[in-house]
Formats: sequence, structure tokens, C-alpha cells
Amino acid sequence: MEEKKYKNPSEDLETVDLGDVRLSKRLKTSTEERMYKRSKTRSTSKGFYRLLSNEKFEYGKLEKSCQEGTIARISEERRVLLVQDSTDINLNGHKKTEGLGYCSLRVRGIQAHSCLALSEYGIPLGLLSQSYETRTEAKSSMSVQEKKSRPIEEKESYRWVETLRKSVKMIPEHIETIVLCDREGDIYEVYEEAQELGSGFVIRVAQDRKTETSEKLFTRIRKSPVIGYATIEIPRDAAKNRKSRVARMAVSSCKVRVSKSKNSLSLNIVRIVEVNKTDEQPIEWILATSLPVENSDDAMQAVEYYVQRWKIERFHYVLKQGCNVEEIQQRSVERILPVILICSMIANFILAMTYLGRIAPELPCDLLFDEDEWKMLYRFVKKTKILPESPYSIAEAILFLGILGVGKRAPSDGEYGVKAVWLGLKAFYSAYDLLMGQG
Repeated sequence: MEEKKYKNPSEDLETVDLGDVRLSKRLKTSTEERMYKRSKTRSTSKGFYRLLSNEKFEYGKLEKSCQEGTIARISEERRVLLVQDSTDINLNGHKKTEGLGYCSLRVRGIQAHSCLALSEYGIPLGLLSQSYETRTEAKSSMSVQEKKSRPIEEKESYRWVETLRKSVKMIPEHIETIVLCDREGDIYEVYEEAQELGSGFVIRVAQDRKTETSEKLFTRIRKSPVIGYATIEIPRDAAKNRKSRVARMAVSSCKVRVSKSKNSLSLNIVRIVEVNKTDEQPIEWILATSLPVENSDDAMQAVEYYVQRWKIERFHYVLKQGCNVEEIQQRSVERILPVILICSMIANFILAMTYLGRIAPELPCDLLFDEDEWKMLYRFVKKTKILPESPYSIAEAILFLGILGVGKRAPSDGEYGVKAVWLGLKAFYSAYDLLMGQG
């Protein structure tokens, strides 16, 4: 795997030109405070508030720096996975914040729609796009028929098309892109846009469309013969209280043509369904893809890419639980948005750190830490004054952070996750700052 420096967000933001050295320094310091949960004094908090209200501080400059950092990391990749998804940022308790809208009937806040770039191996590389919605009404007064008859450009779902277009166009032409979406992205115009841009896609099907033979899509694929079997790991789903597990899946595929208005397009359909007995409800995924599906290996390649979509769920988890994005205290939505973006960059870095430790454990830890940092991390965990002469592995760095974050655990407990990593970072930098005279 290509060795490259995975800069922390404060380093990515060094390219932001605010026209004032002091403002740029405050941006870097504030990012580090949020990233490592460093203690914030009254003066540093005030400094950050003043930064957000300064006329020289522009969201567009922050966004551009974020995108440039991401593109720099993917520039040597052969293929990248572009994962889209939305999440509701619940700000119900922020009664005095101006500009908030509705995410749902019971939630006031901001709906963020993001596109996260992953390497082909599943390592998070950064954000390419993040857009925001604040609905003025809790519930639309339009009928179902009125909603369906509106052009796609007037619907909230158009953000899936816009984000796809915006993200793919940023990627250098020599890099292949594959768009990954859950069922919300099962939109005819998304397939059209991806094909027009020359991007691949793997999208979970929600709509049981009529095919060229007038047979419904779900009926067609469920009648298709099994072409093979595979074993995959089903990710943990906290919302459904479902533990991760290994499942034996039957694989089938077919090719269909679907249409809308006068247009039609061809889709390869892959179905995997759980066949081993379990107390859990059996998993069934029906995927639409542009990738060639000639045999079970091709089908499983599409499935393996789709499984990577789960990374954006973990991204949202870190964003909310690790970066506490729902606790941002600002007077207006305009001042909240740049903080959400900064927190998103931090969430990506924590996610990348965690998965590098799993996917490329042998890489050296100086891809993530400066020399004094990885030496001090070793010293704190080992409780020694003798420092290592050369960088140890990323896997060892994650182990050290996990120990600092949640304590030692048995090998049977599995690898340390993102929560252990962000708690470990907080504990490490608290000790580091104290030792270096900064705490």
C-alpha cells in the first residue's frame, strides 16, 4: 500500500488564507483543541468566537482547504469509493440559535449530506462535499401526488445527484470512481448522472421498478438462480441493537433494463441473502451496479464495495459522539456550519487512524504522528524514559491509544474501535501538553 502522510486537520487547514496570520493561527489552535479535547480557556473560546464572526473568515475558504487535502490524499490512488449519506444534527436544545429548521417532526437542527472518499481498501481519505438543509416546516403540506409530480431539481433528493456530480468532477481523470449509496440513493437520476460522468456505482435498491419485460425487479432477481455462496461480516448496527456477525450468503444476479419517461438504462442486479440459521432477521441485500457481473466473484466484488458504505455510518458516529457536534454553541446557523465542517475533518482523521491500524497495520506510525508525538506516546504507555529510536507500527500506535482510552483488554475482545481511539487521543494530548508545559 502506498505510504503517504495522513495529516491531521489542523495541518490541512494551514493552506487557508484568511489574510491575517493571527486568524490563521487561531483556526489551527481551535481545531487542535476540538480534535484532542484540549482544555479551552475563556480567552481561547472568545478567540474562536471572534474568528467565526470576523469578515475575513469565509466558509468557502475552509471548504476549499478541506477538499484540497482530500484530493491530495487520493491523487495516487487507482480507484476511490465515494460514499454518500445524510444525518440529522439534533439541536433541539439550542432555543436561541437563529436560522435553525426542521429535520423531522420532532427534531430541529441541520441535516448534513456528505460525500466521504475512501481508498479501494476502505481507508477514509476525507470529505469531498458537505451540504446542509434546514427545512422551514416540520411537515410538508403537499400531497403524495404533488410530491411525485415535482421535477427532481425541486426535491430534497436532488442533493444525491448534485453531490455525485460535484464530487466526481473533483477527482483527477486517471482515477476510477465508484459511488456507494444506501436505499435513499436509489434514484433514477443518480444512475443517469453516474453513467454520464463515467463513474461506477453500487447502490442498494429500494424501488421495485418495472423492468423491460414488465416483470418487477424484485421478482426477477429472486427468481434468478444462485451462482455461488460467500461468507461476509455483517457490521454491528447500534440503532437496531444488532451485533456484528459472520453470515453465509447465497449470491444471485441478473441484468435488467428500467426506464423513466422516454429514457432507459441497463443495470446489473446482485442479490445476497443469508442462508445460515440465526436468531437475527436474515439479511437480504439487492444491489444495482454498473460493474460487470459475469460470475459469483464479480458479484461479490460489488458486495464488498457496498460493505464499505458502512464507514460513513461510523463517520457520523464519531462526528456526533466523539466530536460532540450536537453541542456546538453558536448564535446562528451560519456560525455553526464551519464548526461542523472542522469537526467532520477531525472525524475523518480519527476514522482513518482506526482503519489504517486494521487494514495496513504494518505501516509506520510516523504517517500519523510527528516524531516527538510517537515517542511520547510510547513513553506514556510503557511508563519508561527510554524512547524508541525508530517508528513502531500503526497497529501498535492504535493499541497504545486504546490502552490510554479505555484500558487494557483481552485479545478475545477484538480490536480497539473509534471510541477507544478518540478517548486515547484525549488522554494522550492532555498528558503531552502537561509534560510540554502547555497544559
